[in-house]
Amino acid sequence: MKRALAVPALLTAAAVTGAVVTVAVRGGAAAPAAAAPPPPATATVVRTNLATTVLTEGTLGYAPTPPVVNQIAGTYTWLPPAGSRIRAGRALLRVDNLPVVLMRGSTPAWRPFALGMTAGPDVRELQANLIALGYAAGLLSAPTGQFDLPTLYAVERWQLANGYAVTGEIALGQVVFLPSAIRVGAQNAAPGQAATPGQQPYQATTDQRTVTVPLNPDLPTVRSGEAVSIVLPSNATTPGTAVAIGPAPAAPPSGSSSGSGSSGNSGSADASAGSTTPSAAATDMLTVRPDRPGATGTGDGVAVQVSLPTQSVSGVLAVPVTALLALSGGGYGVEIVTASGADRLVGVQTGIFAGGQVAIRGPGIAPGTKVVVAQ
Repeated sequence: MKRALAVPALLTAAAVTGAVVTVAVRGGAAAPAAAAPPPPATATVVRTNLATTVLTEGTLGYAPTPPVVNQIAGTYTWLPPAGSRIRAGRALLRVDNLPVVLMRGSTPAWRPFALGMTAGPDVRELQANLIALGYAAGLLSAPTGQFDLPTLYAVERWQLANGYAVTGEIALGQVVFLPSAIRVGAQNAAPGQAATPGQQPYQATTDQRTVTVPLNPDLPTVRSGEAVSIVLPSNATTPGTAVAIGPAPAAPPSGSSSGSGSSGNSGSADASAGSTTPSAAATDMLTVRPDRPGATGTGDGVAVQVSLPTQSVSGVLAVPVTALLALSGGGYGVEIVTASGADRLVGVQTGIFAGGQVAIRGPGIAPGTKVVVAQ
């Protein structure tokens, strides 16, 4: 309609300014042409997953680990500084200048290791570590749980490499089994102090970044493996995955580590999300693992927000919300850009709105279809 009105308007202007037109015909300077309207902005229909969300509070830090417990009497001669990362095969501490070595395993060491001891899971863990650390090359190919001569020879290699007397026996406390590498926290002892069995010389966590989220009946149900978003104090958003849901602790843990993290709440959120302050006591605790741990910094005990899905759909056709046009008879439509470049208005049915996008259905709507969007 606008294009049809443009021609009469030009003719009228020519009648009013006939002298100017005459000069132009006789060779005078040509009147500047009207600027062409900019081409309409377009977007492409995509097939995607959409979810509406709600924000709730969480705490970003490091996943817990069983404590580092010393079992050797003597004097602490070295303790790792806070923030250190210790992996299997490295010293957790030194007593009388001999290392207490971390080995991976879920069963704590409870007895010395020597030839003739009964088989058990601790022996299997010891053998698995000797193999993984390279001390059992040519001796053991797989853990058996039985402390035999090949295991004794592998232990001797380990002792020689770590400064122990080569006896083929490991005293209780010289190795500590923990499920994973650890990150050293606040110190409870210092070099020069007496070391006694049962002490925890420092606090420790794993080096895995996690977010803990108290859940209550007011919040949506979350399933393990479900995708969520973490809103950092900087307002940056990073993806995460729900990895565990368990009962909330009866009381906050005492002696929490003093991390370098800061606290803060996000002031921005997706248009489909609303900030929620839990109004009921937490009944469960959700653990979220960041998909990009490096994007979450190194702070411990950092207050963050977590975006939990309240409604989700998979494999829908979606366009930006700005592509929708309100129809005079009610409902919505979109302008499809045809192969010839012309626009064609079609009515659509809308679905879930989320993340600035809306699910739509309608004739001619398919992945790759171009639609006009508001500029």
